[in-house]
Amino acid sequence: MKILAVALGGIVGALLRFWCGRLLFNPEASFPFPTFFVNVIGSFILGWFVVFGLNRLKNNNLSIALQTGLIGSFTTFSTFNTEIVLLIDEQFYTTAFLYFTTSASIGVIAIYFGMKLGSITSDKAGTD
Repeated sequence: MKILAVALGGIVGALLRFWCGRLLFNPEASFPFPTFFVNVIGSFILGWFVVFGLNRLKNNNLSIALQTGLIGSFTTFSTFNTEIVLLIDEQFYTTAFLYFTTSASIGVIAIYFGMKLGSITSDKAGTD
């Protein structure tokens, strides 16, 4: 059942990732905004989910479907790394450096704020 949960969550996350890429793609942009966007948003959601979702969800299959399946397939570390290498190959060294540093730092910040929001929403949900 866990494999099915991850697979179903993965389908949804992969489709969301695909559509975000399509909607945000700009062939003239030198900065890979679609991947940056999904990784930051995915980091924020995962941070929130680690604090709020895991405390609230009693269904382990749903939890793994959301965390590993949906969020795991929505974010994309391999694409991030590939885009950095391609930027370096094209000699866009400054863009590659900025993409790497901003993605890493803002990703960590997004996780942090997601966890803070999870803590706040968890506290409020617990007082009802």
